[in-house]
Amino acid sequence: MKKITTLLVLLFFGLHYTFAQLPVSQTPENKNVVLEEFTGFHCHYCPEGHRISQQIQDAHPDDVVLINVHTGSYASPGAGEPDFRTSFGSSLASQSGLTGYPSGTVNRHVFSGSHTALGRGQWTGAANTILSQSSYCNIALEASVDTQTRQMTVNVEVYYTGNATVTSNFINVALLQDNVEGPQSGASANPDQVLPNGNYNHMHMLRHLITGQWGDEVTTVTQGTLVQRQYTYTLPADINGVDLELGNIQIVGFVAEGHQEIITGNKGVISYTGLPYNLNAGILNVSSEDFICSSSELKPKVTITNSGSQALTDLTFEYNVNNGPTQTYTWTGSINSLGTQTIDLPDFSFTVEPSNTLSVSITSVNGNNSDENTTDDNQTINFSETTNEGQGTDYVVTIVQDRYGSETTWVITDESNNIMANGGPYSDLNANGTQTHTHNVTIDTSGCYKFYVLDSYGDGMCCSYGNGSYKMAQADGTIVLQGNGDFGAQIKKSFSIDATNTVEDVVFQDLKIYPNPTTGTIFVDNAKDMQLKIFNVNGSLVYQQKDLTQNETIQLYLSNGVYLAKFIKNDKVAVRKIVITK
Repeated sequence: MKKITTLLVLLFFGLHYTFAQLPVSQTPENKNVVLEEFTGFHCHYCPEGHRISQQIQDAHPDDVVLINVHTGSYASPGAGEPDFRTSFGSSLASQSGLTGYPSGTVNRHVFSGSHTALGRGQWTGAANTILSQSSYCNIALEASVDTQTRQMTVNVEVYYTGNATVTSNFINVALLQDNVEGPQSGASANPDQVLPNGNYNHMHMLRHLITGQWGDEVTTVTQGTLVQRQYTYTLPADINGVDLELGNIQIVGFVAEGHQEIITGNKGVISYTGLPYNLNAGILNVSSEDFICSSSELKPKVTITNSGSQALTDLTFEYNVNNGPTQTYTWTGSINSLGTQTIDLPDFSFTVEPSNTLSVSITSVNGNNSDENTTDDNQTINFSETTNEGQGTDYVVTIVQDRYGSETTWVITDESNNIMANGGPYSDLNANGTQTHTHNVTIDTSGCYKFYVLDSYGDGMCCSYGNGSYKMAQADGTIVLQGNGDFGAQIKKSFSIDATNTVEDVVFQDLKIYPNPTTGTIFVDNAKDMQLKIFNVNGSLVYQQKDLTQNETIQLYLSNGVYLAKFIKNDKVAVRKIVITK
């Protein structure tokens, strides 16, 4: 249950409460923008709205407040889906007069007609109009959170630089949350918010209105009036089952005339008490590609959290692969208490093994050799050399769609994210089922590539709508990669191509494998200095041996089936089929 405590409404020349991020400015200013965006994760065009609103804020970072309100049928969760709605969303949407999603109100102002709701293409122009108008008041706010009790205290000041045009105003304080992971239809329209696992990173999400549905009334609204209010709210562990993480919350405030016209708004600074450390940087996560090509550079990322009361301003990292040469990188910036940030470490080359270990350590924090807790300063991850390899320049991509082909697209990119080939969307079917599409693809440059299959609705190509799949094969039918359609919003596969090996080289003309079929023992003749890799039909590496001798006897403990044996020597490749029957 929220608890609101109202302080006295004071005149500027009266008693004055001093807050760390206050007092509010007493200089006449133009209005700030408050953009309330009505959205939902089943809304195909909503990510485009998210991108447009973020661009507006990026252009005016100190003058634009974004509030994303999940409401309506597009926000209604299905089985196993999160519920991002609040008890306030439907009333906010209703008073806007919206007729579709995404819609947004800019300061709840009527720009034309009789409703405040605007389509996403109108937001930028409306925001520029508001930013050019003078405001008769300014608002500032700050908050502190006790991390032990989860009680938030919000201090608000409003100063009237002119006389209001109405007899009263309403102070509104909204609690927002960033970095809420979840599903999202149409996520590819806002790729910056798509996480590596294919989920969507929701930002500026409305979690609660601390001052109630329509705010806390102010009745003295004349020039020279200073209004100070304080509100307390105990932050729950979750809202509708969605965790409310203290490090990802925002606090914003705005002044409205009744339920409609917003005069101006602002963002507040949040400080934290009860933290276990004064200075502590911890590694939450280290990531890179799950698979890497032998010709690639590693592109590591490290996610840092600040569990101390001091802001993090510089960090020094040391990192290496397989205990090889150590790289050093110093980052500068700002991470506030309980904040997180993902940092790109500089790329570097290394000798790739079939299995590799990336180690990252923090060696300096804010100029100190260590922080107060060194147990979270180190982390390692393992990754493999890709087993998805192709020879030649000609390939066939096969997509088996489910009923909703209009949701399905695919794309192949190089390491610089240049598009090499793409396809879809496809036509929807009249009933649940599948339809197969084949595409001829030519890639004439050796290198490492990425293959993506995307579903705009976020439920893959599968299950009750038809069991879809994807496959990429060489022109001779040799499979490079494949998978089923149960992947959510997207699936990403790495693969390499050796475009030079279109014809088997003379070095393999005496190579022999026998017996074939075999019960498990094979003899390999004329294989001196070759490397052998054996793959199953799904493209997984099941056996590997380096530096073969002239004649080898190899025991394969593999199940019955067809396997592809790849022999490598002097950057040349030969492929032989092996059949195991027991």
